[in-house]
Amino acid sequence: MSNNTDFEKSLDELEKIVSQLESGDISLDESIKLFERGIKLTNDCRKTLETARQKITSLTEEERENGD
Repeated sequence: MSNNTDFEKSLDELEKIVSQLESGDISLDESIKLFERGIKLTNDCRKTLETARQKITSLTEEERENGD
């Protein structure tokens, strides 16, 4: 599975978690478990985005060096 697919699945799961937490129809224990899962997914997405940013920066700098 590609990083892009993982990222998209993580975002989808995060949206579902937010909806569940906002509904208020779950127990405190389940809310805490969902919140913990949401934090992990957020961190995973942040890492994926940071990796993508670094690749773009590297490619942009490389292009600048080759273009001048």
